[in-house]
Amino acid sequence: MRKGKQEKPLTIIDDYSTYRDAFDLLFKYIDVENKNVWFPFYNDGLINSYNFSCNMIHNRNDFFETKVEYDYIIDNPPYSIKQKIFERCIELGKPFALLVPIDTLERQYISKLMIDKDFTIIIPYERYNFINNNCKKTMPFKTCWFCVGFGLGRQIIFN
Repeated sequence: MRKGKQEKPLTIIDDYSTYRDAFDLLFKYIDVENKNVWFPFYNDGLINSYNFSCNMIHNRNDFFETKVEYDYIIDNPPYSIKQKIFERCIELGKPFALLVPIDTLERQYISKLMIDKDFTIIIPYERYNFINNNCKKTMPFKTCWFCVGFGLGRQIIFN
């Protein structure tokens, strides 16, 4: 930093809504009909308009403090804290599916967290778009579904 200049704090914007097509792909493999599905990461609440065949739990609450009755956690989490989110999902002990950047697979914490888990990755053919402040955003990276506890087997699914 040069004298007299102050550095601006880095602002991380990673709270995006997800278009329905990402969830539709996941629901080809995971049956959510009549299940209580917690979508814990709110952003603008767009997901409430999707009318899935499950009982949707989607409110603006703190994921780390909230206690709800649910069967599955499914969502696109904020990527800046994804390790903490994975740890919390495992701690809760129920099936979960998180849409995360594909490079999450190479993180050391993932191999440690997923060892001996019923862990499947679903990799879409296309790169997803996301929404932030009513603007469509194409990410510079590919995302995939990390699924744990759904009985899909230990595999990677290319779709």
